[in-house]
Parts: sequence; C-alpha cells; structure tokens
Amino acid sequence: MSLKLPVILATLAFTGILLFAASRLPVFVQYRYDWWRGIVLQWLVAGSGCMLVLLSDVRYHGHYFERNSKPGSLLQVRLEEPVQAKKKTLKTIVQVRYIVSGNTRIPAKGRLLVYLQMESNALRLRQGDQLLINGTTAPVSHSGNPGAFDYRRYCAGQQIYRQVYLQQDAWRLLQEREESYMQRWLSAGRVYCLQTLQQYIGGREAALAAALLIGYRYDLDSDMVQDYTNTGIVHIIAISGMHLALIYGALLWLLRWWPAHRFADILKGILIITLLWAFTLLTGASASVLRATVMFTFLTLGRFVLDRHTNVYNTLAASAFLLLCYEPRLLLDVGFQLSYLAVLSIVVAYRRLYHQLQFDNKWLNRLWDMTALTLAAQLFTLPVSLYYFHQFPLYFLPANMIAVPLSTVVLYGEIVLLIAGRIPAIAGIAGPLLRMIMQCMNMLVSKIGHLPGALPGDMQLQLFGVLCLYVCIGGLLLWMIHKWRQGLYVGLVAMTSWSAGGMILRLSEQHQRKMVVYNIPGHTVVDMVKGRRVWRVAGAEIADTLYDRYLRPAHVFYGATDQGMTRTCAEACLFPGFRVLIAGNKRLVVVDSILPELRPEKKLRTDYLLLSHNPHVDIRQLEKIFDAAYYIFDASNSLRNIQRWKSDCYVLTLRFFSVPDQGAYVVNF
Repeated sequence: MSLKLPVILATLAFTGILLFAASRLPVFVQYRYDWWRGIVLQWLVAGSGCMLVLLSDVRYHGHYFERNSKPGSLLQVRLEEPVQAKKKTLKTIVQVRYIVSGNTRIPAKGRLLVYLQMESNALRLRQGDQLLINGTTAPVSHSGNPGAFDYRRYCAGQQIYRQVYLQQDAWRLLQEREESYMQRWLSAGRVYCLQTLQQYIGGREAALAAALLIGYRYDLDSDMVQDYTNTGIVHIIAISGMHLALIYGALLWLLRWWPAHRFADILKGILIITLLWAFTLLTGASASVLRATVMFTFLTLGRFVLDRHTNVYNTLAASAFLLLCYEPRLLLDVGFQLSYLAVLSIVVAYRRLYHQLQFDNKWLNRLWDMTALTLAAQLFTLPVSLYYFHQFPLYFLPANMIAVPLSTVVLYGEIVLLIAGRIPAIAGIAGPLLRMIMQCMNMLVSKIGHLPGALPGDMQLQLFGVLCLYVCIGGLLLWMIHKWRQGLYVGLVAMTSWSAGGMILRLSEQHQRKMVVYNIPGHTVVDMVKGRRVWRVAGAEIADTLYDRYLRPAHVFYGATDQGMTRTCAEACLFPGFRVLIAGNKRLVVVDSILPELRPEKKLRTDYLLLSHNPHVDIRQLEKIFDAAYYIFDASNSLRNIQRWKSDCYVLTLRFFSVPDQGAYVVNF
C-alpha cells in the first residue's frame, strides 16, 4: 500500500489539476478540445476505482487482526456461518472482533477461516456464537495443482486471507452475544424458517426448501446438488434474481387493491422496498440477490415514488455501479458476473427471439415463451460458464421447463406455510403437499441428469476464446437484429481467430515438457508430461475419486492423455537403495524409507530430492550424501516432519519446496 497509494493519489491530483485548468480556458478552446476532457474524466474514474479497491482491502486497515496480534494473544471471534461437517474436521467462517492480551482487549477487524476438531461441543456451535480462540493462523491453503480450483483466490475475493485449525482445548465459548437488533431479528427469522420447514416438510426436502426460500444450503444432500448441476439448473437451489422477481410480482399482486393516489403510491413503494431488502438480508445478501434487489429498488422508486419509467439498461448499469462502490471485489465474483450477464442477455434477446414464432394455442404460446426466455438467458452466460466450469449441461432446456414452474409453486407454497406456521390445521396440509411436489421435482431432475451425455466435461476454454465468443455473439446479434451485414463478417472473423488460437495452443502443447509433484494429502504422485501424453513416474494407483479431483483437471489443463504408470530407473547404480526418476535433463531421487549404509567418497549429485511418506531421515545426513539443488517435501508427509525438515534447511541454507504449504511443484525440463 505504501507504494500504490502515492501513485494513485498523484494520478487523482494530476487529473484534478487538468480538469481545473481546462475549465479556465476560453470557451471555444474547451469545445474544440472537449475530447481531452473525456479522457481525463475516464482517468479520474479509473483512479477513484483503484483508490476504492485499495481502501476496501481489510489487510490495510489499521485494526486488521494479523497486523496487531502478537505471540500468545487470543482472538475473540463471532461465527458468521453455521458449522459445516467435513470428512475429518468442522469448518466455519468467523469475524474477528477483539485481540485479547492479558486483561487488555483491542478492537480488531478481519475474517478468518476456522477448522475445528470433530467433537460434540463444536457440533453444538451456532451462527452468532462468540469464541475465544488460541491458535496460530496460517495463509489459506490451496492445492496449487495445475488446472485445479484456486481456493485461496476464492477466499481472497471474500477478504479471507488466513486460516486456523483448533484442537478441542484451543477455543472457549463465551456467553456474551454482541448482536444488534437487526442481527437478532435476522437470526430469529432464520431459526423460525428452518424449524417450520423441518417440522412440516422434513427430510432432505426440508433442506431443499430452506435453500429455495432463504438460501440456506448447508444441509443440502450432495447427490441432489449434483443432479441439479448436471441439468444446468443449480440456480434453482441458489437464491437469485428469479426468486426476487417472483416475490416482487407477488407483492405487486397483493398490493394492487391500494387506491391510485400519490401518497398511497409512495407508501406502497416504501413497503415493497422494505420487504425486498428484509428478504435480501435474511438470505445472506449474495451477489445475485443484491443485484436483483438494487434493480427492483430502482424500478419501484421510478414507478411509485418518482412516477417515471426507467430504462432497463441504465438501471442495470446503475445497480452494478453502486454494488461495486460498496464492494469492488464483487466484479470477480462468478455469481455477480453470471447474474448480470443473464439479465443483460434476456433484455437484449428474449423479446426478439420470442417474436420469431407465434402460436394460436395459449398453452403452446406459453411453452414457447418459457423456451425463449431460457434460451435467451444462456446466450451471454455460456462463454463465462465454459471458462469457469469447463462443462455444459445438454438438457438444460427440458430441466428448466420442469423445475422452474414447480419451484415457483414451491416458493409461494413455502411463504404460505411460514405465514400459517402457527396454525397446525393449514401447515399440516401445506407441508406434506410441498414435500410431495419437491420429491416429484427431484425425481424428474435426477432422471434427466442421468441421461447419457447429460454433462459433457473437460471443455477447456481460454480467456482469448471467451473474448472471441462474445465478439462473435455480438456480431451475429447486430446482423440479425439491426440487419448490419458487417456483423456477420465480424462473427466469422472472431470464430476464425478462435480456431487459429486453438491451433496455436495445440501446437504449443506438442512441445511441452513438465514434471509435476502433485499436492494430494497422504499420497505421492509424480507425473511426467511430454507433449500431449502424461505418465505417472512415482506413486501408487489412486482411487477414481482422487483422480477426478486432483489429476483429471491437470491432464485437461495440459491437453494431455493419461498413459498410466511407468517407472524410470536409469542410472540406479549411482544411487543404491533409492529410486531415481529421469525427466529429460532433470534427475529426481525419491527417499521414502530409512537411509541405507552409504558413505560415498564424493557427494552424489541430483537436481531434486523428494522426501515422501515420512522417511526416518535427517536433512544433515542427506546433505552429507547428496548434492541436491532442491529438497521437495510432498503431501504424504506429516506437517510435524515437514516443519522439522524446513528448520534444518534454514540452518543449512538449503533450498527447499514444501508441497502442502506452497502447492504442487511444477518444473520444465
């Protein structure tokens, strides 16, 4: 920040001086060179945006906990999310409130990713509880495997940069709950919703109902989520603009009896805006919900308060601008991007696509209306979806035709259920009926998701390809809508450029030579990539689930095909008792057992020395035998052993790489 802030301030000051000087020039000069003022204004906006991004970063805040905490200090934190059960641990996100040192309590800020030991007391923790924790924080871990999801970057987008693992005796529950009235109201509302849905619906359908209504996804069945993902309708179980639109429409219908009076319209607008924002806060205010809420707020203000009709493009741009001023990092949020692209796509293409076909039959016309809406929403979101998720659900159209109407009925039914939750006679009928509808919806979605070829994967799309796709879509739309013939040529040029870029990428893949030490907890896996083929040169066979999670993304990323296991033991005579791997001009020695009785007259040279599966060795012993340029500690070793080896390397000034800490190790040969 000390380097960036002066540069940004200097840019803002310089642009401000230019604008002030331009305003003092003669009028005819101002008009003649007005385009310069436009450029300066753009620089001013860009500099203001950079300043906003910098100042919003919690790491630069004076009370950021990592800057002020000292060894031995405790942290008082508040749980922001319910505790989620993982395979071996419990996970949650907390907000740091204070740094406690002795009898001193210093206010602090920042979010922290917390893993807790799996035990009964931790399972009883609830959102809003305050803890006093004692643990050393570390950077958020990430596998660093090629092509893998970058969890550290994802957390950074939410301003979470540190994590901590807490044993049973490393935390204590505090009785105090420092919550505002709004927080208490929201917590009570969520608890009431969850209890009512569980009481009258129950089972995994209750978890689905909670996700549909208030965005509570922590109890969702993983198989059910996969079915919705396979069919491309995962937006159904994530609160989005569709839910806000349904609620907004319901509010307009319920309040239609209000008299057409200026004062009554203002009250109606205030009531609608209040209810929309209350629902948004209740659901956790995700990026897509915030976008929809801000948009409907503008529409309501224009319709009922200002008595003006708003332009949808201006409303969309204004909502994005306000949200990015509030949190600039939303721009990198996938949900934010997809939400705005879907709305823009619908605004641009829906009506034009709908009017391409006309049916006299009312039901056929409604079916085509839904089809046109679904296809239009996919137009601008397709490139981004392929770029982030590398897959495309083929049966998204029939799945949406089924799930959207049923989920709409379920959403309205849940609202009725919550209103009548204190009346058992009504709730006792509504609950089982909703459960039956959701069971039917889940069954149909599951059948569609398991059809052959439902979810083609491994679609690697580079950023250049995304840009070419958007240029192509834009050109074709201009050609079809505005009859601009050059748009067709623009689309063809974009597709040709994309094909050429793909050809260049394939040619470059033919010449790649890499050795990869993967970051797979408890396992040693070393791959050699040569051209578009990959061989496993170290490590045992791993389960299919681990292969799909860790290795397949890397193979897709490199455009390579797995050739299975191969072992290279060339020059093994130089290293009796060790496994030697040769990759081009690079030599790697694997140490995974006790050192043999070997005392060479001259140190044995190797490029890399890989320690795996907790060998009972000492770095000083290895240093006497090997002249290694790099020591590598893979993820099959315990953290205690890795820490001991790292300390020895620091003392002996040896270069090392810790795979669990730094991610997968990739070297070109």
